Amino acid sequence: MSKSKDKRIKKLGKKRIWLSVMGLVFILFLFFCAIMTVLATSTIDVIQRKLTYSRKQSEKIAQMCAEYEEASFGDIRGTLLTYVDLMPEIEAVSIMGAEGEQKWSSNGSYPDMNRAAELDFLTDMLQLPTRVIIEEDYSRMFEIEDGTIFFSNDILNKIDYQQLMDTENYFTTEESAPVIYFKVWFVMPAKSGNVMVLNQISLYASDLFMMLVSLAVCALLLCVFTLYYMISFISILVNMHRTSRIIYTDLVTGGDNWLHFVKKGTSLLKHNRSNRHRYAMIHLKMRKYRSFCTCFGVREGEELIEKFYRALKKQMRHREIIAHHENAEFGLLLAYTSKEQLVARIEELENILDGVLPSMKLYFGVGVYQIEPGERDVEQLYNNALIACDMLGEEAENKIAFFDVEMNKQKLWERRVEDDMDRALANKEFKVYLQPKISTSEEKLAGAEALVRWIHPTEGFIPPNKFIPIFEQNGFILKLDDYMLEEIAAQQARWIAQGRKIVPISVNVSRAHFTREDLAEHIAAIVDKYNVPHDVIELELTESAFFDDKKVLLSTVKKLHEAGFIVSMDDFGAGYSSLNSLKELHIDVLKIDGDFFRGADVEERGMLIVAEVIDLAKKLNMKIVAEGIENREQVDFLAAQECDLIQGYFFAKPMPIDEFVEKYKEQ
Repeated sequence: MSKSKDKRIKKLGKKRIWLSVMGLVFILFLFFCAIMTVLATSTIDVIQRKLTYSRKQSEKIAQMCAEYEEASFGDIRGTLLTYVDLMPEIEAVSIMGAEGEQKWSSNGSYPDMNRAAELDFLTDMLQLPTRVIIEEDYSRMFEIEDGTIFFSNDILNKIDYQQLMDTENYFTTEESAPVIYFKVWFVMPAKSGNVMVLNQISLYASDLFMMLVSLAVCALLLCVFTLYYMISFISILVNMHRTSRIIYTDLVTGGDNWLHFVKKGTSLLKHNRSNRHRYAMIHLKMRKYRSFCTCFGVREGEELIEKFYRALKKQMRHREIIAHHENAEFGLLLAYTSKEQLVARIEELENILDGVLPSMKLYFGVGVYQIEPGERDVEQLYNNALIACDMLGEEAENKIAFFDVEMNKQKLWERRVEDDMDRALANKEFKVYLQPKISTSEEKLAGAEALVRWIHPTEGFIPPNKFIPIFEQNGFILKLDDYMLEEIAAQQARWIAQGRKIVPISVNVSRAHFTREDLAEHIAAIVDKYNVPHDVIELELTESAFFDDKKVLLSTVKKLHEAGFIVSMDDFGAGYSSLNSLKELHIDVLKIDGDFFRGADVEERGMLIVAEVIDLAKKLNMKIVAEGIENREQVDFLAAQECDLIQGYFFAKPMPIDEFVEKYKEQ
């Protein structure tokens, strides 16, 4: 699978979920900021009000001691102790002299001025008009343990005793225990020292009511948004799972498709680092699947593939996978212990598939690639198995082919041929060779066949069997046939211009040409460019073309005859010859395949068939050409049977045009 395709598939499930995750993180961040703001604002506001209230109470009590004189202090001491007991916020009242000496305390407590530290930022935060001083660590201010804060103030305005008694909330008490408290000394200058009042600042649940309400609202909103995003996440995950199933589901079998096979196979090979398992890549295909669909229908063909998949899926073991590839082809990644065991298992799988349709004999082809340690490219490994299967050919029955280096070399050669063929045609690297056709009566030149040879700039001479089959598969044979026809027409034109006596030269016309209905006009247009008589061009077509589009073939042959071309049937008897083709095709020349003159039964059966074919062709007014003749006995036999022309190594091999002209210049 290509990298770009893999990236697109991965991105399919990532985009939406990451947006949702970022959205949830952002919402949580906003709620965190809101909660911290509410906590800070509410706490500061409550503390500020408590401190302000406590300071006012302390100022009123300290006013009673502002004109402190030790001699007369006894008159108000009892009153101070009473109000200290009555006011729960005030724990102690202490008086210190101008030099810092301890004068008097309601409960024996005095602040330690040597351990005090100034905290200006707390004064600013609480918006108090006094200077704030704290003992020890100021971070303990909000702890349950005692901490001490000092406020130094200017000389206070005097207020009378009645004002002190009438102060609002003067005797306020709380029934419940405080949530948190801390103690504060308020320091107020007196006549001969300082009056200090120790207050316990207590925070009760009722003081934090609005803060708790705000936090509850925030928590409720947070729960709502969190629930929304959780539902969104679940929906996304469900959709991702559904999307994944769609992406990795085969539309024909309903099982895992090829994308899943590549992904899972790569993972299995990657985690097989210790080579605990030996793996083989299998390409298994049903032969003649298209013929099955033609006979029974495409729908029945797909149902058969689905049955094959289910049958194979049941045979998969742990850490083995299977997927439908295309048509009736399957890819399998199997674990094995030995080659013999692997072959036995593949044969068992073939037998299981053969039992899917008991009433019909099915044939399968199997290509196998034994994976080496460290190999992980599933696509390439499967391609190797596919190459091995292709080497079996379409006519093979149930056979198993193992990939080897030679197969790879063959595919590399095919790739090189396809890379070079267009350049070779443009550079005229394809050369015309002529093989003479000799008359049996006079044993003189009576015609020739044009054969192509490839003279490669680096590979040298390349025989036809190394490139013609490749061209027939990829369609380049159409261009090559046109090239050969044009070369022969041009050569005939040169010989006519030189005043030479010319003989008919046959040119092969591939069966691939007969897909076009204007083939006769196309051939005539090429030849007419050189003003060559049509009767000196013989067009050879193979009998296999008769089994393609017969209607187009018959129409084309008729048009070629009307245009004056000679039409011959090449390689008669090479395959599954049909007498019906001789009945319907009005051809001029019949070429008997050379296989009739080779083999153990040549003398007894081969010659008998050749004699009957020659006799039949004569009765149908056809000329006979026997090709592949290699000895005098064959020549004499054909002469006795009144065969018209002989072509073979006995008289001459195919040769370049210059050599052909030199050899037969007298004729």
